[in-house]
Amino acid sequence: MTFQESDYPGLKREMVNLIHKYKNPALVVEVLKEIWETHKQIPIYPGIISMCLPSMVKEKKIGELKKGERVLIKTGTLEILGTVKLKKKDRIVLENSEVLKRPKSREVKNEEVKKVLSLERGVLEKIWPTLVFKDADDRRSKRKHG
Repeated sequence: MTFQESDYPGLKREMVNLIHKYKNPALVVEVLKEIWETHKQIPIYPGIISMCLPSMVKEKKIGELKKGERVLIKTGTLEILGTVKLKKKDRIVLENSEVLKRPKSREVKNEEVKKVLSLERGVLEKIWPTLVFKDADDRRSKRKHG
């Protein structure tokens, strides 16, 4: 069995879909960590991991939250990822939290910059262009349907 004939391409597609679905990088990292933990439990069954993926994030009401749960809370302007430390009558206290703000644009003065990391796209094509197959994900589905 080749990689393309296994369930791994489906798992890969599901992982990419969750990036588009949730759009919050902190939440996506949390889900990817959970996928990895599940993979360590059943490493040869990527199809089962794909089956579990839709249940890894559930919408809940505030009253359903429990201490120790990792949650993403959306307010009108912020998305806060954190672990429920304490629930009070009128508020939730989160620890190990990350706050994501999404302004349309942001100006940064050069003297404020400590480090810049740039996402390089197309690295495989630059390093080893003969390994790049256009539409490699579509080859398996074309064989099944074509």
